[in-house]
Amino acid sequence: MFSKACKAHLKQVNESGLQHAYQAIVVAIRLQLVIPAVIIHAIIPGLFTNTATNVMKSILEKRHEQTTKR
Repeated sequence: MFSKACKAHLKQVNESGLQHAYQAIVVAIRLQLVIPAVIIHAIIPGLFTNTATNVMKSILEKRHEQTTKR
């Protein structure tokens, strides 16, 4: 069902296919939710100055914690 590269990646992040799919969907939703702030920031740079950066850092930190503690 999964290619060798896919299986290797899942093993590297210590997740099953379903766990990985769930995490990817959560990340996608979080990124979609920050888009309005990024658009507003593009028009009015004084607003939401760190919002996108903070969300992306949070995603990466959480992902790092999840993949290293297993």
